[in-house]
Amino acid sequence: MGPFAREKRPPSRALGLLLVLLLSQVETVFSLNVDIGVMYAAGNKEAYGEGVRNLLRDVSESPGFPDVTFFLVELESSCTEKDALDNAAAWFKQKGICNILVVNNDRKVVSQDHSLEGEATHCYYHDLTRNNSELLTMVVQRPKLAHSLPPNSGIWVTSYPKPDDLSLMIVHTVEKYKWTSAFVLYDRFADAYRSLEKFLNWAADRDWLLRVKEIPLIGEGPDKVDKPALTTLLRQVKTSRETHVILLSNSAIINDVLDRAVYLLMVNYQYHWIITSLNAPLGDLGFDNFRDTGVRVTFFHPNTELGGNTRIFERLVLDGALSLVHSAMEATRAVDRGEMTEGEAQCRLRDYITEIEFVGYTGNVNYKNVSVSTHVRTNLVMELVENTGSDLVKVGKWSQVDGANLTSQFNSSFFTNPVLGGKRLRIISKKRDPWVRLKHHADTEGLKGVERYEGFLIDMLKVMAIRLNFTFDIDVPDNITIGSQNEADGSWDGMIGLLARREYDLALDAVATRSFRLKAVDFTEPIEMAGYYLIMKRPSRAAPGLLQFLNPFSYTVWAVMLCANLGVAILLAINNCLNPYEWGGLAKRGEVEEEEGKSLNFWNSLWTVWGAYVAAGPEFLPRSFAGRVLASLWFFVCLVAISSYTANLAAFLTKTNLDQQISSLKDLANSDYRFGALERNTIVKFLMNSTDEPYKTLGRRLKRWGGEVLLDSRDKLLKKAEDERFVFIADNENEFRVKEELCNLIVVGERFFRSPTALMFPRGSPYVTEFNRQILLFREEGFMDILRDRYLNVPGLCSTKVVAQDDGQLQIESFIGLFYLLLIGVALFLIVGLVEIFFFGVKGEKGEKDDEKQDDAPDPRLKWAINGQANAVYL
Repeated sequence: MGPFAREKRPPSRALGLLLVLLLSQVETVFSLNVDIGVMYAAGNKEAYGEGVRNLLRDVSESPGFPDVTFFLVELESSCTEKDALDNAAAWFKQKGICNILVVNNDRKVVSQDHSLEGEATHCYYHDLTRNNSELLTMVVQRPKLAHSLPPNSGIWVTSYPKPDDLSLMIVHTVEKYKWTSAFVLYDRFADAYRSLEKFLNWAADRDWLLRVKEIPLIGEGPDKVDKPALTTLLRQVKTSRETHVILLSNSAIINDVLDRAVYLLMVNYQYHWIITSLNAPLGDLGFDNFRDTGVRVTFFHPNTELGGNTRIFERLVLDGALSLVHSAMEATRAVDRGEMTEGEAQCRLRDYITEIEFVGYTGNVNYKNVSVSTHVRTNLVMELVENTGSDLVKVGKWSQVDGANLTSQFNSSFFTNPVLGGKRLRIISKKRDPWVRLKHHADTEGLKGVERYEGFLIDMLKVMAIRLNFTFDIDVPDNITIGSQNEADGSWDGMIGLLARREYDLALDAVATRSFRLKAVDFTEPIEMAGYYLIMKRPSRAAPGLLQFLNPFSYTVWAVMLCANLGVAILLAINNCLNPYEWGGLAKRGEVEEEEGKSLNFWNSLWTVWGAYVAAGPEFLPRSFAGRVLASLWFFVCLVAISSYTANLAAFLTKTNLDQQISSLKDLANSDYRFGALERNTIVKFLMNSTDEPYKTLGRRLKRWGGEVLLDSRDKLLKKAEDERFVFIADNENEFRVKEELCNLIVVGERFFRSPTALMFPRGSPYVTEFNRQILLFREEGFMDILRDRYLNVPGLCSTKVVAQDDGQLQIESFIGLFYLLLIGVALFLIVGLVEIFFFGVKGEKGEKDDEKQDDAPDPRLKWAINGQANAVYL
């Protein structure tokens, strides 16, 4: 037996919170060595051993934990002989180990990373505490009806919910929901199956109408469902018109049952399911496929605050280990108080098991108010969790003392659609910006399914799926087309062909509604108006204007510069009047001429400030320090502004007009540009057959040029527009590509020949009406406008690049730092000016006092003369 190895591992988030709670009351105590033996039934060590070791390791290495060293000895029993665990307990006792954790799971076990699976055999035992009055045995096992409690010797503790607890949990929950009837589906391998008999007895006492059916399984395996037989069973439930279903099963079976129920439209707002598997909401149940169907599903969850996806049995194992840890803490405090020695504490943990209480992985844990010899956890609390919209939320709790208590109401406004609710649609789409496009980080982040895509229609589909409560699978193949009809046999290819053959339920694309397409598909209400655009080569130079010389600066910059010019002039004029060291102050004291005192009045200051723009030196510069600070910073501002203006002026003066812009079909008909279109577009047929101008002229030219301008590929037409003097009459397909990618091209004019675009469904699809209703609601609520602003009414990357390249006008942002510097200069000007005024005032007051003293004192020459005269008289 060796000390527990101390390998550094970061504790989990849940364990971190547990340790905070555990260590909050710890005081400095003596060192204590605690031996812990862990007995695993066959197949349990690999599943739960790492979790126990990591927990004890993290607890021991946590700062502030009492100086307790855990020595861990693990033993796995094959369970091939009778009383195998009793013999293992006796072996631990011979080794002097009094504290034992028994992990006895007879179900399939899964390791912490959910990668290891294997069958485990239940180990039977008679009395683990036989003739071992000092033994503390923490047993974690599923209850067996045939197993009786051990006699009064030692301490025997169990923490797994008893069949009676599970029965009460279901009964109290059904009572709280006020059910009087239900269909009960069970499988004999489920934990809750052990509570079925007791539950049915209590239900009979309450006059409930329960119809009980076993879930059909294949062979003797616990998770192999006979799906055809299951479908037949669920059809019986649906035919009975019973909308309350209690599912006594484990996660693997629950998935199969709910998948079949979705197929049979039994997972919608009309149904309420209670699922008893304690593992169901912890990640084992694939609830994502039907969480937005409007169905009401109630789960039992051990602890939503501390748990991740850890299974209930593993949670109980960890709480069993934490129970021994807390008992060791209490024993350590007893040693600290002098109640026993460190050697005695090793086998005295049993005395403190009824005193501990802590928040564990399964909620509040204590073993108080129970019998002395057999401590069965009686404070089990399970949280009630329900689906609300797309989230799972806590709506109440169940406890052995208080029963079921609902703390919030189910969102009754969340109803499913009777046609689409619970359905899983097969959707085909194509990548076309801005409707459906691949996310830039889709491959690097390994995104799957619809999460790989974004766009107008993707956002609309997600909201529609939530409202109509359906789920979907989406395929976005490369090079998929809308589809065309084969004239020979009348068949369709592309997306229309897939819909016509019922391979998909919906084509997610903004397809122009055309009468010939109505032969094979149904269209929804219009999503957006499409049309044709003129695409041509982007002009590289802009037309000159009368005020071209003002273009280097924006109008905002010009306005701010003029305001700054006026503000500096006013400040200099005020400084001239108030500052005693400025020209005006000097003139008042007669130190300069009166005309010189007017050197920096308002008009002269305004002219001086203006002259700084053209580097004209003023006749009079400020005399005061404040004025010099302000003038110096202003001269610097003017230097930077004039330098920027001069550098940018040449680029604007050299811009000239390249060509007259084409903005409409009329302009195009009156120009010498060549033009063309995709040969299969409907506008080609219209122009060639039109008798009205300017369409007749355009059609005549198209006939004359023929195959030179009517091509079969949009890429060829775009290339032709980029390289030649050519205008591409393009459909809506290319508008956003030009905005985002082809920056040498530009979309000119307004959209013309508008036509609605819509989604396509197979002919006679029952889903069209529901989609139409939602599309109309989206328009009324303004959601379509939000999507339009998000994806359609955006300038695009190319527009941004053009502004940066062709428009070099300097904005106010380019000078913001310069004007901040000017404001700092104004602040310094005010501070220095106030200092000068204060200094002059102090100096002037001192000078007046000195003058008064000189006036009151007699002239020493006069005093001498008087004395001399007196003396002369006296003599």
